[in-house]
Amino acid sequence: MKLSKNVLETFAKLLTELARTYKTWKDDPIAFLQKEKKNSLFFSCINAPNDLKEEIRKKRDGKKPCIYQLHHTLYSQSLVRELADFLQMGTLNCLQYELNPTIEAVVYEYVNSDLDGFVRTIIHNEKLFDVQFKTLEKIVSRRVSIFKKEFAHFVYQFPVTIFNLGDEIQLSKSIRLKAIHKNDLTEEQQELFKDTRSFDYNYYLEISVPVKCSEKLSLQLAEKTRDATYNSLKLLATRLSPRAIPLVASNDRSSHRFDFHKSGKDKANMSISTTHRFSSFQFDSKQFWQAFNKGRTSENNLIDTTFMIPELLLTPNFSSQRVVDRMERALLWYGDASTEPNYYQQIQKLVSSVESIVNYKENDLTKIFIKRVTHLHITRNGLSKSVEDEAEKLYKARSKIVHGSSIDERLDYCVIDFCSETLIRAIYYISQFGFEKKGFNKKLPKFLDDLPIHAKLQNEN
Repeated sequence: MKLSKNVLETFAKLLTELARTYKTWKDDPIAFLQKEKKNSLFFSCINAPNDLKEEIRKKRDGKKPCIYQLHHTLYSQSLVRELADFLQMGTLNCLQYELNPTIEAVVYEYVNSDLDGFVRTIIHNEKLFDVQFKTLEKIVSRRVSIFKKEFAHFVYQFPVTIFNLGDEIQLSKSIRLKAIHKNDLTEEQQELFKDTRSFDYNYYLEISVPVKCSEKLSLQLAEKTRDATYNSLKLLATRLSPRAIPLVASNDRSSHRFDFHKSGKDKANMSISTTHRFSSFQFDSKQFWQAFNKGRTSENNLIDTTFMIPELLLTPNFSSQRVVDRMERALLWYGDASTEPNYYQQIQKLVSSVESIVNYKENDLTKIFIKRVTHLHITRNGLSKSVEDEAEKLYKARSKIVHGSSIDERLDYCVIDFCSETLIRAIYYISQFGFEKKGFNKKLPKFLDDLPIHAKLQNEN
């Protein structure tokens, strides 16, 4: 494994710091601990990795030269994190902090393979460890290879309650709604699930991570995809009807199902009023699934285009933001807003959802929001003044709520209808721009500003 100059230099700094720390520890362990405690360092050691434990134990018991334990400082820990960043650099499908144990195993093995160099650095208080880089590269290569052997194609099944769906559905290449015909939880686990959920689960959202990666990264990717899938279904359903939400996710926040209050003309004559609340609005979900299955039969349908978003989130990305990451954020806010019982909070979340797509750190955000939302609603008849008015009312209502000047910001149209239509249209147009594109903070705003031109050209063709 060929290491870059930056990586080699950082390894040299780390080995030098560990040598300095080792001397400090040997000279006065109590003083070392007191100093690091003042630096707010949770005392941390580097011990022998599993494959060296027996060898080091035998050397220690036999009084043979070895370094049994190394000691961290805040500086050495920061160097480990820096090395993890360098080594990961988008070429290893893992989370950066997962490389920390591998780096610690590398330096532990290297120190015990070059005891003379380690001791020389300590005795002469050298400014930089004279590292044998070929030896180091071999150790790094082997240790990283060991770590990569843990990578796999992981599959996840998240429980979910689906209303009025009769069959299993393949939502995209890697995402499936799988019916549960027999509960696979223990009786105790089922009771615990029922105690903490409004509904029992009847489906799994099955997600197969298509690339080999570490388990922790695969779980992060799967959870992002899970939430984007839930929110995509909510978006598609509420476009049909605000009451058509077809699912309750197992990780949905649920308010108390039973509530009450007491009231009366005086304290001596109080009566109790009760309400039962449910965390879903599944009343039109049957019509949704019928429309869903029918809609997928058409070529280039918007349903399959929408599910490109959660599918693309399964591809690891360690560099700059992609367009799909913006879309995921929009879906996240919308999914939360769709079941938000507080009208004012719902408006804030809906505007945040749309802003994820139309606003890009520019001046006069109100004007830009109104213009681009209006552009997204363009039809063969051109731009709509009524859409422009509704976008303006929505953004102004949100501004009053956020800045504390709101009194009663009730709007004269359904904000769920308006925002769901806006997001669906955004998915249609932005899919043409490219969900996978990066470095889009100038190109995508221009694309949205030029939508009337694109629409006119399409109509002419």
